[in-house]
Amino acid sequence: MRASRDQQSLSYPLRLPDEAQQDVLRLLDVSREVINAVMTSLWDRLDEFGTRTNTYAYKQVEEMISSPMPHGHRQWRCEAEQAGRILRGQAERKKQFALIIPLLEEGMIQPKTEKQQAGKKRSAIKQALADLHEANADGGNAVELQSLIEQCCNFYLKNGCFPDTYEEMQAIPVLKTGILPYAGDDGPDLGQSYRMAIDLEQGMVTLALRFPNEAGKWSRSWREKTIHMTLPDPVLTRLKQGEALAPVVREVGFAEGNRYAVLDFMVRVAVETMPPWEEMQAVLGFDWGVRTLVTATAIDLNGHQIGRPFFLDTGCFDGRQARTRRQIDLLKKKAALLEARRDSFPEGDKRREPAIRKLSVLRKEIAHCWRKYEARNKDLAHVTANVLLLLATVSGCSFIAGESLKSLKSTGHGRDAKGKWRNWRNNSQVRGELWRVLRYKCHLVGIRLEWQQPRKTSLTCPVAVLPLIPTAPLSISRRCKTGERGSSVAPVAGTAPEIMQLPSTSLVWARRLLPII
Repeated sequence: MRASRDQQSLSYPLRLPDEAQQDVLRLLDVSREVINAVMTSLWDRLDEFGTRTNTYAYKQVEEMISSPMPHGHRQWRCEAEQAGRILRGQAERKKQFALIIPLLEEGMIQPKTEKQQAGKKRSAIKQALADLHEANADGGNAVELQSLIEQCCNFYLKNGCFPDTYEEMQAIPVLKTGILPYAGDDGPDLGQSYRMAIDLEQGMVTLALRFPNEAGKWSRSWREKTIHMTLPDPVLTRLKQGEALAPVVREVGFAEGNRYAVLDFMVRVAVETMPPWEEMQAVLGFDWGVRTLVTATAIDLNGHQIGRPFFLDTGCFDGRQARTRRQIDLLKKKAALLEARRDSFPEGDKRREPAIRKLSVLRKEIAHCWRKYEARNKDLAHVTANVLLLLATVSGCSFIAGESLKSLKSTGHGRDAKGKWRNWRNNSQVRGELWRVLRYKCHLVGIRLEWQQPRKTSLTCPVAVLPLIPTAPLSISRRCKTGERGSSVAPVAGTAPEIMQLPSTSLVWARRLLPII
């Protein structure tokens, strides 16, 4: 999802009709072979993609290689665009790899003992990242650097040494599922690989895609075989506000080879203008919690809290996710028993067939549970972002500040299924989906978003707005010195007022320096 200062691109996935599934999946299979062949051929020239010679990635690829399977120039440009995007991303990651090479040491590896297997020493990794001081204000680089260090540690655990080059550690990122962006074509009216017409009054989109037949031949009459789809109301609303971009066709795969094709309908809309610094009077700060997902509070430029703090409690949601996760664990245990029973008989033995049939059903059910699990996580990210935007609007805040915990790593497995879910939420959700959704939504509605480093952010009680004191001489947990019931907080829960002190001060200085600038 790319965005400029005054525009934002939004993607809406639409499942293609059943009658077009086989043709589009056949197209994606052919395109995937071409894209993988291009990345394999250009992998040794990865450094050249670190410098962008053109805005479009396909132009840079065309300068280096021609199509390994010619079936139309515009079709090749679309395939080269996807290959170039992947190679550009890997080139940027290789630049980050050069930063962590001096940090790699055997102290990051936990040696094997009689009671513990060899693994990564996370305290050493955390200290190495703190010493590097290369993270951006939003914590983005911190997550990338930590991911690279952990990947290097995994390489050490497998091979007994750290990698000398990025290519030694990273395998060629070939596609396992097909994806084809049409940004390399000539547009919806003159395109030679796709055509698209939108009827806003009827709420319909007519699409034609160039694809091979079952014999592998590309027909010249592909424009005559059109696909008609109804556009959802949110898409129509966005289309009236902006313009449609080149779509993306991709494959969604499941267990046992089940898959279908979707059309990512792209719309570019104008974003709201951010208010000038001199008009900002308050900041909305939020912090991540354990029992509650987030705590949000509004504060003025003098550091005074506006209204009561808001706690987003997701207890019912956590319970549903915990039950789904427990169901997945049970199904995995059953699948492991069936695999052991199947492997106890030699190949070709008829006694293997009952276990094979049951394994097929179990794997489909596991895949279904994981889809439900991931869909709920995405819904929660959108709900949380909408709540924060609503609180900012009601409080008159055009500035949102949050604690950057994307690199947080919770250790242990939790005492129960709900504890496992909380650890997952701290490890992945905070660092990923919530941050991504909130960032683009704030940009869309014209609200500034700033991330604070997680240092000394748990020192103020959100209820009494008083300093917290340790619960014990050597304890890291803190409580309010008033001793009121329910005012104790854990250190990872944090408090929103402390987080907002830095952006509030920054806002004051920005207003003071504005006449000078």
